[in-house]
Amino acid sequence: MAVRRAAITWAATLIVACGLLALPLVAFAATSAVNIQGFAYSPTPITIRVGDTVTWTNKDSAQHSARFPGMGTAILSQGQSGSLTFTVAGTFNYDCAVHGAAMKGTVVVQAATTPQPTPPPTPPPTAPPTPVRTVPPTIAATAPPTVAPTDAPTAAPTTTAPSATASPTTAAAETPSAPASPSAVAVQLTPAPAPGAGPGPVLFAAAALAVIALGAIAFFLVRRS
Repeated sequence: MAVRRAAITWAATLIVACGLLALPLVAFAATSAVNIQGFAYSPTPITIRVGDTVTWTNKDSAQHSARFPGMGTAILSQGQSGSLTFTVAGTFNYDCAVHGAAMKGTVVVQAATTPQPTPPPTPPPTAPPTPVRTVPPTIAATAPPTVAPTDAPTAAPTTTAPSATASPTTAAAETPSAPASPSAVAVQLTPAPAPGAGPGPVLFAAAALAVIALGAIAFFLVRRS
């Protein structure tokens, strides 16, 4: 089955190829028909081009032919045809080889026209090139160097520690006042006991200092909250 299909495909391809090869012959060569009837050629004269073929067909019961100088068809009986191909341009007169000058005809062969070459299209005019203007380079301005400011030396604050001087003749204890700032620290000064003094003043001074310290701590905590 596959072999049969391949054979059919090959045959179809061959027929198409032969048809394509025959196209130029059909396009450039033509056949014109002339009937011989009533002891006359019809049509006459007949005009063809170089390479064309003329076929004569005898329609009479008598025999006829188409005879040219140096060539011609065979003697044609009724229903027979004869053909001649013309390869040279010109006007060719002919007659019948059986009846002579009583039957005359003419074939006019024109030269094959050569197609004139198509001139190439004229390109449009080219516009002159536009000059390119070059922009001069821009020089960037250089900023002057920035001098970092020099911090002036800051003198460290000097903190003076409070000093208390106990008088040798005074038995009382000096109590420093509570500072206004919450970061101040209460300083407890305990003077040396005077000779001959009892424990009463010392206890009173210690209690007073404790009250002052507690007050300062409470004030500091209230300010922070």
